[in-house]
Amino acid sequence: MKSYWKKRELTFLILYALLFYIVIIRRSLQISHDYYRKVLGLRPGWVADQLNDVSDAQWRNFRGNLPTLTVVFGIFAFVANLLRAYCQLKARGMAVVWLLISLIYLAYLHGACIIFVLSIASANFLLVKIFARTKYFSSVLWTFNLFFLMYNRIHEGYSFSTFGQHWAYLDHFRGTFRWHICFNFVILRMISFGYDFHWAHEDSHFDQKVFIFL
Repeated sequence: MKSYWKKRELTFLILYALLFYIVIIRRSLQISHDYYRKVLGLRPGWVADQLNDVSDAQWRNFRGNLPTLTVVFGIFAFVANLLRAYCQLKARGMAVVWLLISLIYLAYLHGACIIFVLSIASANFLLVKIFARTKYFSSVLWTFNLFFLMYNRIHEGYSFSTFGQHWAYLDHFRGTFRWHICFNFVILRMISFGYDFHWAHEDSHFDQKVFIFL
């Protein structure tokens, strides 16, 4: 009897959710159809002259460069598969290939500013290795990443001349894309790596205790 009512309850919840989403989506489409020409920030799109929201600078930049990005990724995949087929590369060899190709592309995008990206990522790697086994890990990881996230956003990156005039010439080689604009994605990846390493160590430590107990 209890399982019967659980099935009835589940069916009711599914029907309620479907009805809710149908009504809300239909109403939203109606509102957007009535007012879509009055909304600021809309531009003609690629498909059937439908308007698209390009008010966000990051999305507008990504959308505008999507064809170029698709071609670049296609070339990456072609070169990597060609090297794997002719050089008989395994997992470690392919990792080196992807690393080299990625560094070349990053150097093209950000120029000499790739030094900032690699320096921050390397510092995050060292902090994770040092503090992953301590109780201060979360505080250190979040403080480090939030500091660079806010500092990059406020100062819009760094100038090489800040570190000395003999480095000032590198400011003329800043690449084709400002590195600090999308650095928030790197921040997310660094935090993800840190917790993956931290949790992997905790799991292995727990498994070792269980193994010793058994």
